[in-house]
Amino acid sequence: MASSTTTPGPRAAAAAFDKASDVYERMTGGCTREVANILLTLDPKVDSLSVILDNACGPGIVTEEILERFPDADGAKPKISAADLAPSMVSNFTAKAKRRGWIAKGHQDNPLTVEIMDAEDLTYTDGTFTHSYTNLGFPFFPHPEKAAEQVYRTLRPGGTAFISTWKTLGYMRPLHDAQRAVRPNDALWEPPMPKDWYRQEKLIQVLVSAGFERDRIQVLTKSMAYRGKDLDDLLDIIETGFMGMVTNGWSEEEKEQWVKALPNALTEQEKETASIKMTAWIAVAKK
Repeated sequence: MASSTTTPGPRAAAAAFDKASDVYERMTGGCTREVANILLTLDPKVDSLSVILDNACGPGIVTEEILERFPDADGAKPKISAADLAPSMVSNFTAKAKRRGWIAKGHQDNPLTVEIMDAEDLTYTDGTFTHSYTNLGFPFFPHPEKAAEQVYRTLRPGGTAFISTWKTLGYMRPLHDAQRAVRPNDALWEPPMPKDWYRQEKLIQVLVSAGFERDRIQVLTKSMAYRGKDLDDLLDIIETGFMGMVTNGWSEEEKEQWVKALPNALTEQEKETASIKMTAWIAVAKK
């Protein structure tokens, strides 16, 4: 039936992120960085005395945005521990951090450490961090309750966790419309994100199960854009990011038809702005 969907599991998501480390930010249309910037506007804001976890850090977008706020080479900076399970993400981010001078050989006062680490089994000691950021990672963890327990455990009393998840993935509509145009009877492709994560109740339930008190959790709704430099760039981002997954097993002719169907699947406003609206849930949870 055309209304049915196929959804890969969380382990498939981890493998996909590892393979996509070089092109991750382009593949996400810049919206991951936009969410990161929103997180950093929320109170309590980071200052030079903060001790921060960038959890499931991917290519280090949250860390980069934090350190950009402390540009003075000799000035005091917050201490950041960044961790991700994908080796290629950690390798690429470490190389970038060394180029930017955030990690310098022989320096004991580096503001940043980057490690391969499972979000469900963090090795940091209890009560380490004043701020804990997990940007769009929780829906892709195999056992999110374990990851939330680790966030809670490693926060200091009075510390704050900032966790973002997706409420709506705006690009799913054009992806599905283009798929229907070519294979109307196929199950619709879905990302490796369990559907209950689109509801804020799931985010709240996971945090409460980890030990956060419900009245100390605030959930916000924020909008951002999945965008390209222009329409051609947006279409290229969609094609590059999704064709291999959406059209897996299709003939070359069908793949070409899917690419040709994408522009017609966008609204006129999306074409004019070269952007697609996305919406995120953001939880601010105090320990």
